Amino acid sequence: MRICIARSHKNVLTQTFIRNQIKGLSERAEVFPIYSGRLPQRSDDGKLLSPYPFWLIHQVYKWITGHQSNYFGNYGISRLLKINKIQVVLVNFGTTASHFVPVCKQANIPLVAHFHGRDASKSKVFKQYAYGYQRLFKYAAAIVAVSTEMKKKLIEVGASADKIYIIPYGVDLSIFKPSDKPKTDRPVFLTVGRFVEKKSPQSTIKAFTIVLKSMPECQLIMVGDKSGEFDKCVQLIDELGIQESVVFAGGMPHAEIIDFMNRATVFVQHSVQSGDGDMEGTPNSILEAGACGLPVVSTLHGGIKDAVVEGETGYLVAEHDIEGMARQMLRLAQDSDLAAEMGRKARLRIEQDYNIHTQADKLFHLLQTVADESK
Repeated sequence: MRICIARSHKNVLTQTFIRNQIKGLSERAEVFPIYSGRLPQRSDDGKLLSPYPFWLIHQVYKWITGHQSNYFGNYGISRLLKINKIQVVLVNFGTTASHFVPVCKQANIPLVAHFHGRDASKSKVFKQYAYGYQRLFKYAAAIVAVSTEMKKKLIEVGASADKIYIIPYGVDLSIFKPSDKPKTDRPVFLTVGRFVEKKSPQSTIKAFTIVLKSMPECQLIMVGDKSGEFDKCVQLIDELGIQESVVFAGGMPHAEIIDFMNRATVFVQHSVQSGDGDMEGTPNSILEAGACGLPVVSTLHGGIKDAVVEGETGYLVAEHDIEGMARQMLRLAQDSDLAAEMGRKARLRIEQDYNIHTQADKLFHLLQTVADESK
């Protein structure tokens, strides 16, 4: 089977889930990845997909007529899909998928839209893409959501329930696995992710501060690029006077993150819906923590509600419930046997429902079915 995988920008490849998606499908089919702008038109080696500079033709048309037109780009991409005998197009992010509808129509090739997070939650996106999403929902052969919550949201904005398939991200269990190395003497809380509003790092810091009052030996390690709300977090820690108990580790490759997970006692993340409606899909870091045998303390938010089994693999509290989060963090820090047992169950949970190979199989079989039914 020949699959075209489209995404808006090449740097989106830094997002683990898309990198894993391309790798997994490449092991099962011939994959043709493309990117560049809202209508992807470059291959992964950076080359234009057509010998004709349709983007330049578009600019000349706009200069002469004063109007926008996607016709030339649509024609160029649809022609390339036909030339390369693509059987199905998988487009990452609903926003990009909405621009791909006329391309696939012109080429008479089925489209599968893969939603990930902000494209299925931000109110601004729903407003801006109101028409585009309705057109997408009508034409798409299938829609992939990464959580039960996301499926509900897509149905609310007009997608047909029978077109939506829940296929969460997967974890490479050969890389993310529990370590035989002994844990540190002090309880260590670990959080991994960008310093952005929907991950609410300041809420995690506030909850940790409450824990310190009962267990001053605890440590919080925060892994993530020092951007976004990072400066606010540094200021908060200074105001709270807990500089000696918090480590900002910065952004880092997966190999180093695994080392931190193997040293940690509990994984924490206080995800919330941001002011503009943005929500998590299913955070990879929570899945990876579970694979490493860590219990998770997080919130009743997005795909986290699917990934973490309350009272078995971790604890979930309401968004913005800082005291509730602190209580559960303290419970696990004070009871190493409980933390270890929850971590063991977390590993089993990921093995059963979030194995990267199983998830790749599910996505491949969906694409295969769509391609077969379009013949």
